[in-house]
Amino acid sequence: MPNRLDEISRVIGNIEAEVRGLSASVAEVRQSSAEHHRETRERLESIGGRVAKIEADMKPLAKTVATMEPIVAGYAVTRWKIAGAFALGTSIIAALGWVVSLFAGKIVAWFLSLFR
Repeated sequence: MPNRLDEISRVIGNIEAEVRGLSASVAEVRQSSAEHHRETRERLESIGGRVAKIEADMKPLAKTVATMEPIVAGYAVTRWKIAGAFALGTSIIAALGWVVSLFAGKIVAWFLSLFR
């Protein structure tokens, strides 16, 4: 018949086995976490290198864009000026055409009245 001491020893043995299992699980989690951290760091370093390369490639473009910006703005203003001049010219021609058509009708009527 097992006595109380045997039962306590068995419980302690079970606890020790569970602690060993937990220790192994914790060690696996730590190793997995360390590997994940290393992979993440490598990816970040790779991304950082690519970003640095893109920045280096963009520096000459930034200078070019800064140089071209006032030129392009000047072209936009010029285009608006041309469009405005065209609209004004079209309006003037339309008004002159209307005036000429009014007078032309009266001149033709006067000219025809001379022959009657």
